[in-house]
Amino acid sequence: MINYLSILVFLLVSFLFSVEPIALISKSIGNTKYKLYSENEFDSTASINTPIFHGNSIKTKAKSFSQIVFLDDGSTISAFHNTEVTINGIIEDRLISKQVDLAGGIMRVTVLNQFKSLFKLKTPNSELSCQECDFWIDSNQNTGDRFYKISGNIFLSNPSMNEMLELVNDSTLISLKGIKME
Repeated sequence: MINYLSILVFLLVSFLFSVEPIALISKSIGNTKYKLYSENEFDSTASINTPIFHGNSIKTKAKSFSQIVFLDDGSTISAFHNTEVTINGIIEDRLISKQVDLAGGIMRVTVLNQFKSLFKLKTPNSELSCQECDFWIDSNQNTGDRFYKISGNIFLSNPSMNEMLELVNDSTLISLKGIKME
């Protein structure tokens, strides 16, 4: 009887403290690697339906592509060749507060309506926030970030210049650390 009770308690505790994925890799072409939050190197090959947890990172090599879909609303991140991105998200009431940290590369981001919080994207040069948006970003440590807006209300800030701008329709904004946004 004691064994059954201890197994039941173990299963209950495991269920209560289990970590849930926040996204899945829906497409993967070429050499795409991922790493867990606790790992130091990109050891694992990313494949379709690989679950993404808070703090996991994706790295695409030359001639590679990966698409990540968030599980709550279907928002997508498409990472093109030579891109490194960390996916963060906190689940609250079955909705995910999303933040993406882009180390560099080219991405297309399509964010569906965020009910509780804003979607956030951080790069070495800029910070972006939106509630519902569609945009491209080309981020490079040396040449800065180039944002190409397709739709939505997108707000960009350059923390090094204490500057915030709204990206208007069919426009491109360039942001580099220590230089005013253009």
